[in-house]
Amino acid sequence: MWLARFFLALLAASVVAGLPGKRYSNPPIEPDTENPSRPLTKGVSQRDPDGNPGVRREIHDMKSNFPDQWNLYILGLRSFQMMDQDDFLSFYQIAGIHGMPFKPWGGADGIEGKQTGYCPHINILFLHWHRPYLALYEQELYKHVSAVAKQFSPALIEKYTAAAKSFRIPYWDWALGEDTFDVPEFFITPTIEVLGFDGLAQRIPNPLHHFQFRRTIPGDFKEPWAHMNTTLRWPTDSTLNAESDQSSFIRDAKKNSRQAHEEVGKAFFSDVPGFNAFNHRIEDIHGWMHGSVGGYKKGRIGHMWPTEYSAFEPLFMLHHCNVDRFFALWLDAYHGQSIEPNSTAAGTYALENNTPVDVNTPLSPFRKSETEFWTVNDAEDTWYFGYCYPETMDWEFNTAEEYYAHVNATIARLYSSKARQLLTSGQGNEGSSLSRLLDGDSYTDWTVDLHAVQSALPSAFIVEVSLVGDFSSDPVSNVGLWSKQMLPAHSLDWKTKSKLADKLEPNVHGDISLTTNMLERISAGELESLEASVVVPFLTEKLTWMVFDGDGAVIPPTQLQGLTVEVTSRQVRIPKDPDHPLEYSRDKTSYPEVTMGKGGGVKA
Repeated sequence: MWLARFFLALLAASVVAGLPGKRYSNPPIEPDTENPSRPLTKGVSQRDPDGNPGVRREIHDMKSNFPDQWNLYILGLRSFQMMDQDDFLSFYQIAGIHGMPFKPWGGADGIEGKQTGYCPHINILFLHWHRPYLALYEQELYKHVSAVAKQFSPALIEKYTAAAKSFRIPYWDWALGEDTFDVPEFFITPTIEVLGFDGLAQRIPNPLHHFQFRRTIPGDFKEPWAHMNTTLRWPTDSTLNAESDQSSFIRDAKKNSRQAHEEVGKAFFSDVPGFNAFNHRIEDIHGWMHGSVGGYKKGRIGHMWPTEYSAFEPLFMLHHCNVDRFFALWLDAYHGQSIEPNSTAAGTYALENNTPVDVNTPLSPFRKSETEFWTVNDAEDTWYFGYCYPETMDWEFNTAEEYYAHVNATIARLYSSKARQLLTSGQGNEGSSLSRLLDGDSYTDWTVDLHAVQSALPSAFIVEVSLVGDFSSDPVSNVGLWSKQMLPAHSLDWKTKSKLADKLEPNVHGDISLTTNMLERISAGELESLEASVVVPFLTEKLTWMVFDGDGAVIPPTQLQGLTVEVTSRQVRIPKDPDHPLEYSRDKTSYPEVTMGKGGGVKA
């Protein structure tokens, strides 16, 4: 009876809930020995007996194959989220580093009046900066996980303290493709089952479902966010009583899963070489998932979409951990390459606009000592922060060459375009042969190329590309989307945005793959081949797109002078060895007639 009353209290929103089996809010966390007002970012120092770092695991893998760590993760995250919001090392304060409330953190000076967070967007620091950010989050969550492990009964404490030692934060791989992708149930249920300190199954509020703001801190957020007491996904409306619409999250994420898979593969093996190109591509792709989780349609915008509030969403760190994994894989696939010097364009809370950046740029506010911040060069080695990924356990290989070959094979097998599978298996969805479409070992790849003049479009926008049916009553087939969050769109007045836009890279670009969609239509008998004589008339008739601004409103075609949409094709070679990546030709053929005369289409 007591347990029943206790866990009903856990579910009550008005009660500061504790962990299962105890009546206190948090387990005791041992304080750091360094200056608490200037915390160091160290990651997790705990290693295995051979000196190797802990492994960050895919979240499905952690739950299925490492149940003790999974249990500690949920309990530890719950404890972390319940900390006093005024504590520098609370979930609330660490989330606030990314964007709002635009305040100094950990004694790291900011630029007074700068309406952006420490996080760099649309510049080459994007991947490097998020690495120590994740490491800080990991080291603080690790403290909670370790403290939770010590609360278990004598019969269980040894098992859980052992599991805690090798704990690292999980990632969610949302780029495995539509056949494998899923939004797990444990993301969307308000309560979740755990094993309590006595070893019995219990349900507690799910820390992956939402983050509950303990109180409103005046001035930290702007309206309407200032009066929301919980993070939301695709809110049902724009009132204070809005709830999350998880079904919209699932539907949109699933809809974009194919494109995420296709574009991640292209990012790794792009025809445009170098780290800077990879950084920009991955940032674009990662933005789609921000929109899919949070919601980006008018009146339906949740916390994950605006960069100013996204880090408060519990899935943010899972999402960015996967992005960091891509970063780790790229660095080892292209070992020896790094960023090429550039500028920060719109800057950050710690960097003035147009500050030159290179490998020595400090990554504020993350300190490696009392007097030094981590730098871009430091952040390229995950070992400094005490972690690796399942694919980057280099100690399992005899030579560097074997390890680098393994990394490239992993990327090729996980993230090659689905066209590779469809064309080499020889069978389409309806049993028709698709291998006949190969010209030797090559095929024609079709893409929608998009270019935007930053000063002529809103500071954040999304382009949704679709194929219309034969009749007006037919459903529209989603092809993919391209999103850009070029400035802190929800926190600046239009005059400031206009001034900053003039300082940004004048043009940005992206692309959306059409090939897999075309192959499925060939398999279904709707198209005959990938030849231009077949595809161009089809796309001219059916290709369409809509553009939304950062607040989810549709931008009329008459206001799309800054956008260019063009269809192109090129040849792609499929190596016989599946461990070798697809080879994309740099020579593209353009088909301006497909989009000419449409809003944003190629001009005559």
